[in-house]
Amino acid sequence: MTSARLRIRIRPVAVLLSLALLPGIAGAADACHRRDTADFAVLEGCQQAAPGALSITAAALAQLNFNEDGLASLQAGDQYYYVRRDGRYLPVIDYDNGPDYFQEGLTRALVNGRLGYYDIQLQPAFSARFSWGWPFKNGTAEVCENCHPGKPDAGGHTAIVGGQHFRIDRLGRRLPEPR
Repeated sequence: MTSARLRIRIRPVAVLLSLALLPGIAGAADACHRRDTADFAVLEGCQQAAPGALSITAAALAQLNFNEDGLASLQAGDQYYYVRRDGRYLPVIDYDNGPDYFQEGLTRALVNGRLGYYDIQLQPAFSARFSWGWPFKNGTAEVCENCHPGKPDAGGHTAIVGGQHFRIDRLGRRLPEPR
């Protein structure tokens, strides 16, 4: 067998191997960064497998510092997550350069482009169905339909403009307009 023939046999295999590896390299997952450390250290064993989806090992979970509600927060790419000890997680909206706060026991998350509210167990309080919503305060929250983000101001804050605004209760029911 000549060396030319050998190269011909190896080359297709090398090309196929490089093509098989290319999607993994080109679509490399975002590493998870801990929000419970001052330097936002990378959490080995955790990565964002797809937008809104984490892959996290039991060893990675064991490294996290969980709060009194059993939650830890992570960031992968531009997405923030709350994670429970059992590995359950929820991708939440970003607020004030971090994951949305829990107010009155609820946080906000976008699901299929719709905003919903979730409890500390990371379970929905009711179905995600609003264009946008603000945190709960005194048992109610303002939400809107057909609204959208406006232009950011000089401080980087973005107003939500347009659409129909109304208030809901903690069960997601629309409340009557105040008189």
